[in-house]
Amino acid sequence: MRNRLANPAFWGALALGVLAAATVWACSVPVFRYALERWPAEPYTILVFHRGPLPDAASKTVERLKEETAANTYGGVARLGVIDVSGEMNEAVAKIWQEHASATLPHLVVRFPEFYGIPINVWSGPLTDEAVTQVLDSPARRQVARRLLESDSAVFVLLESGNAKQDDAAARLVEAQLKELQEAIELPAPPGGFWDDPVYDSEGPPQLTLKFSVLRLKRDDPAEGVFVNMLLGTEPDLRDLKETMVFPLFGRGRALCALVGKGINKENLEEIGFFLAGPCSCTVKYQNPGVDMFFTVDWDAALAGEESAIPEVTPPPLTGLAAFKDAQNQDQQPQEPQKVRRTLFGMISRIGFTGPIGFTHMLVFSVVAGLIVIAIVSLIVWKRQRARAG
Repeated sequence: MRNRLANPAFWGALALGVLAAATVWACSVPVFRYALERWPAEPYTILVFHRGPLPDAASKTVERLKEETAANTYGGVARLGVIDVSGEMNEAVAKIWQEHASATLPHLVVRFPEFYGIPINVWSGPLTDEAVTQVLDSPARRQVARRLLESDSAVFVLLESGNAKQDDAAARLVEAQLKELQEAIELPAPPGGFWDDPVYDSEGPPQLTLKFSVLRLKRDDPAEGVFVNMLLGTEPDLRDLKETMVFPLFGRGRALCALVGKGINKENLEEIGFFLAGPCSCTVKYQNPGVDMFFTVDWDAALAGEESAIPEVTPPPLTGLAAFKDAQNQDQQPQEPQKVRRTLFGMISRIGFTGPIGFTHMLVFSVVAGLIVIAIVSLIVWKRQRARAG
């Protein structure tokens, strides 16, 4: 039998257990709500290729792009690059330009967020006001954002195939199953003791409700071409398939997955429903499935003033790390105290690993604790061996 104390997995479990003590508060928050409050969307890349000075009309269009894509407190919903092809370009941009070298300039190219590594364009074409309007917004995206911000836990976008019989059958199945799930799934109960502020939280935690809705989208709708391309680009083979598809969108417009044809069934919908309504066991966005869609929505501003569903926790300070904390603070420039708003995002600076026990602190603590235990065990083993030898 292996000695449990000699098992590396034990030490890993110890470190994870210590880290979990600082994040256990997040475990009772449903995935759909945590994503809405804490997962900023990945920025898309928008490139404008031109040669020489831009004409006045094109310059105004570029300025519009700059203004529209900057409405986000995390640095913008898109990364905009205005590239003069007669000058120098980095390798990545030059590769994209080679694919459009024969295009009429100025030329607009929209790319998926770099993080996902999706190699295809979302859209490309001449730089016009009409094109920019379709890139920035569409009726369906506006409807999805409105629903997510108002009350919906997720919006299931049904991308029609063009076969009315198949599309209608899929819509009936999805709507019926989602209605059942709303009634059957119980949201995780909020932990006690977190909403006890006599000023702000006297009525307890916000009362979340589970609500799913369906939004049908025609594949050939000219106003939704960019949105359709985004959805079909989330998986490599979707653009080649002509069947009915369903994309669950949650959080800030994150497409969880694609259900295609026979994949639109009760079992898959049930699995999705329980995942979205279940406790957010992993608060790290990048360890969760999904691809962010492009919305020119200032989610923070839209959510301001709402009660947060995520409890505010201030972990107790660790003893023995005062010197480490003082040394860390010496390297930081003095900052004015942050004003904490009792809104969805006003508490970000007080939640997660930004409090007294930061991630680095917890990591150091885990390492130190592990070394101490190893030293004690080694000393005990050494004494026993010496005693037996004597």
